[in-house]
Amino acid sequence: MKKTVAVLLIIIAVFASYAPALQNGFVWDDTALVLRDPLIRSWRLIPEGFNHFLFTDATASDFYRPIQRLSYTMDYALAAFRPAVYHLTSISCHAAAAIALFLLADELLLLAGLEARKGRLIAFLATLIWAIHPVHTAAVVYISGRADPLAAAFGFLGFYFVLRSIRTNEKRGFVCLIAATLLFLLSALSKEIGLSFPLLAIVALALRQRWTAVFKTVGVAVFVAVVYASLRLPAEHVLLPPGHSSAPALVRPILAARAVAEYAGLMAFPLNLHMDRDVETNPQGFDNMNVTAAAWRELQTLLGIILLALLIYWLFRACRRNPSVFGLLLLSILAYLPVSGIFSLNATVAEHWIYLPSAFLFLAGAIQCAGFFANRGATIRAAILVVFALWLVFLGVRTFLRTFDWKDQHTFAERTIASGGNSARMLINLAGIELSEGKLADAAVLLHEALHKSPEEPLALINLASVALKENDFKTARELLNRATQMPLVEAQAHEYLAVLENKESGKVDLTRMRLAARTGPPNWSIEKRYIQLLDETGSTSAAINELLTCLQTQWYRADSWKLLSELETKAGRPDQSANALAQARAYDVHLTASK
Repeated sequence: MKKTVAVLLIIIAVFASYAPALQNGFVWDDTALVLRDPLIRSWRLIPEGFNHFLFTDATASDFYRPIQRLSYTMDYALAAFRPAVYHLTSISCHAAAAIALFLLADELLLLAGLEARKGRLIAFLATLIWAIHPVHTAAVVYISGRADPLAAAFGFLGFYFVLRSIRTNEKRGFVCLIAATLLFLLSALSKEIGLSFPLLAIVALALRQRWTAVFKTVGVAVFVAVVYASLRLPAEHVLLPPGHSSAPALVRPILAARAVAEYAGLMAFPLNLHMDRDVETNPQGFDNMNVTAAAWRELQTLLGIILLALLIYWLFRACRRNPSVFGLLLLSILAYLPVSGIFSLNATVAEHWIYLPSAFLFLAGAIQCAGFFANRGATIRAAILVVFALWLVFLGVRTFLRTFDWKDQHTFAERTIASGGNSARMLINLAGIELSEGKLADAAVLLHEALHKSPEEPLALINLASVALKENDFKTARELLNRATQMPLVEAQAHEYLAVLENKESGKVDLTRMRLAARTGPPNWSIEKRYIQLLDETGSTSAAINELLTCLQTQWYRADSWKLLSELETKAGRPDQSANALAQARAYDVHLTASK
């Protein structure tokens, strides 16, 4: 099989499987990373994007991914907020990652000594499975999941260039290492898991005892780590508010075993797919349903332990009989360890976390199956081909159908909950949608269910307070908001709602409370903007301008702020200052036209 034919077939398979996603909208974190991020709205802000972690105008995160933000900048320049372009970019990134994986797999199998023609066919089939596997939809159809395809595309290609450097002359080998260095850095700046690619390359070379190449790649890894740290450490990073404590160290091996069973089921037969997965027991009483759920979790623990034992057996057997399979299994394990549950993360399992380790696992499985296939009779081989073809069709069709689950916010939340992803935060997400649509009773039911799952959940409390406010139940609203003021995650919003409550009860504008809301916690532009607008509406336009100018001293990159300043300066009778502010707004948002 020619490389060009294989690449073309991979591209066709990816776009055929994910085509419906082009009709989807923005969901969940897309609203924060795309619709509300001021740093994606102009080419001039690209350097500033490297000075900030993700979620500039949302709950803080530990995610430093400037290349992901840069990709959104390109999309915004092309299409503003038309989601089809963002989805097309995400699918293209996944196709690029699949092509890079195919090139890497072909090179790895050549390094392992497989015959070129056979190795290329195995590389193609393994890549095809990986490219259309529905477990990856969370990384492809979900715009906010784009970090995974970006990191993988750059990382796989960097790994490929490292291997190419040992199969060419010294001058070209040096160029390949320079390319690999740049690609590894781009991978790390796309997602933190990208830092693992130089390590994976070092292990692959060490297994083949290419020590000169190992030392060179160690140098590449050190350079990438130093540059990455020099960009990440000085970046503006708002500390995360206190949240739920992570699982105790003694519990984590249990969660890790369950995660293995969960992922194994998803990769073998991916029917029940949904975001916000969880393998913790989380007992809520001793009724039959909760006891049964806890019992199933213990069975999952046992299954995970059995699967781990089988994996270890496969690893040791491959070490003696099939070094290429052993090497790929080792790479898969190393890529999986950071997300295995052993280390504390923001969840216990997530479908998109196996985007990288599954690539090496599928390749190891393809080599193993190819050897099994070659040693069987014609009848058995024909049966294997039929089963494989049916499984491949199933994967493609399941991916195609899965893309419809991300059609819009309401569809995404409802189907996630219906499929078993009824976590507290997903219930709160759906409740927020119901609240925005005026379905107060439905929102309240969902929020109470979220509180049952996670008592004292801040976002559930603040949303219940919003329901009470809309229903003019002032007593309940005040009780909930007073509780919320003690919760750092929603403290500022609670003070804002208390100001709204005061206005509803007495008709007075509580500027003092709004000022407190604007000064509480990390900078919150939505609250700050409402405070400034209230100052203007109560006749203090000059104070509103001064407040806004203070904000712009540190957050000068907000086109919305400059646009608001232009409006206030016009109201204050200062046309020159208004024009200057509007010019700044247009500089920081490529879609602000002269008419705006």
